[in-house]
Amino acid sequence: MRKTLILTLLLALTFSGCRFFERFKSDKAEDTLVAWQAKQDSIKKVKALKARKIEEARRAKEKAIQDSLMRVKEMEARNKYHVIIGSFKIPSNANGYQKHVAQLGYQNPKIIESPNGFKMVSIGSFETYSKAANEIRRVNRPKSEPIDMWVYKAN
Repeated sequence: MRKTLILTLLLALTFSGCRFFERFKSDKAEDTLVAWQAKQDSIKKVKALKARKIEEARRAKEKAIQDSLMRVKEMEARNKYHVIIGSFKIPSNANGYQKHVAQLGYQNPKIIESPNGFKMVSIGSFETYSKAANEIRRVNRPKSEPIDMWVYKAN
């Protein structure tokens, strides 16, 4: 019985030490901390990827807009002959007439500024004078009373 008591006492002293229990506690705490840090790293990586994709999409959209604007400028540079349907000294009159012309069914009427300060309402722009003149004939052909239009050459 003494041997059993001594053996039990020795076992109790051996396994009741702080180091024995701290080892189990610190492993769990370290594992939890490592897992939390790994999760935080994953979240940071996902956020960085998302931010990078958003930035790439923004850049692609900006590039597309710039390309589109460049194509429009190139086309406007080629299309120097404009069919003018009205000319105004007062900008608000030109704006109002532009809206009126759009309601009449003309596609995308534009306001063009002339060097003398007049605002001209254009119903189309063309590469050559003959194409612009043909457009005037085409518009006026079905009408009994033709609309006054002329061709303006932009510089």
